[in-house]
Amino acid sequence: MNKKSKSSSFSVLIPDGDEANALSVVRCLAEVKNIQVFVISERKYAPIRFSRYVKKFIHFPFGDNECYLEGIMNALEKTKADVLLPVGVRAVRLIVEKKGTFSKVIANITTPEIKSFDIADDKWLLSRWLKEKNIAHPETLLFSPGESLEEVVSKISFPIIVKPRVGWGGKGIEIFENNDQFRAWYSEFDHRMDLIVQDYIKGYDIDCSLLGEKGEILAYTIQKSIKYSADYPWPYGLEFKNHEEILSIVKDLVEKFNWSGIVHIDLRYDEVEKRAKLIEMNPRFWASVTASVFAGVNFPYLACLTALGVELPTIKLADKIVVRSGPAVKMTWKKMFKNQKSLNFDNSFLEFIAKDPLPTIVGETLEYYQNFRNR
Repeated sequence: MNKKSKSSSFSVLIPDGDEANALSVVRCLAEVKNIQVFVISERKYAPIRFSRYVKKFIHFPFGDNECYLEGIMNALEKTKADVLLPVGVRAVRLIVEKKGTFSKVIANITTPEIKSFDIADDKWLLSRWLKEKNIAHPETLLFSPGESLEEVVSKISFPIIVKPRVGWGGKGIEIFENNDQFRAWYSEFDHRMDLIVQDYIKGYDIDCSLLGEKGEILAYTIQKSIKYSADYPWPYGLEFKNHEEILSIVKDLVEKFNWSGIVHIDLRYDEVEKRAKLIEMNPRFWASVTASVFAGVNFPYLACLTALGVELPTIKLADKIVVRSGPAVKMTWKKMFKNQKSLNFDNSFLEFIAKDPLPTIVGETLEYYQNFRNR
């Protein structure tokens, strides 16, 4: 497809509005004028429905992939959308698999080949691929349901991290410092799923988000998790800053994969070996996608431009500290009333919520209600 010299107004269909990060993608698109957004959701009252940026909300049960495909095609007929923009793994993979079908009726964002997608989405397959390509990563083994405790223990040295072979969002991840902790967990574990066991790297998380095309990086941001308080379980926020070692590792990965499409790459800096190691890939949109906007890269918008064959704008990366909404309020309070001047940040996720509050209010209310009912 020939590159157009500049972008114009266009419309986008998001086929998986139930995905946790779909609302963030919509909010990113809203940073650009003249983009209409249509959303499909399996949940009739998904919070994204209440976003001021959603032009049309379409509800239907997804069912199996054939039903889902038919529903998306019907939605395309109704909306006449220009770009199909999947958010989560299921929708991305369906579009990769059915690229020929979709390309007849709508512009698709650039995506990897099906084999590359499946390797990236499977932590065990990815670890084998990284080893084959000589890309630094933690030692990894597959822990299958049929294996005995003694078989597993004989292959590992502590500390270790255990995680689902396929999954995201930190769900099901456990860290064990010693054999006793692991054995106690093993006795309670549901032995029906494959897990992977990796050496636990003592260091810090540093990730790279990117949009690639045929092995070339079109846009990227690098983010380091930051914590201002040891007693807070999650990072307060992210520090966006260029990092030549991380960029070099990621360039090598993208080139060897011949990667196309969006992906968020988790890495960890090993403070013992003094080098970064690649942990996993997430071939979908990620939770901090809005934070990258502050750093100068609007990934959903750029993905749409590549689908339309539009030349990408010049990207100017900015060093930024972006914090979560709750910590932003606490840090501002402490700066104002407790004179803790060191608690500095540039932006907060709260800025996106303030411009589009209703989905967050609805989502929080539904969650509290559900928790109350389950008591």
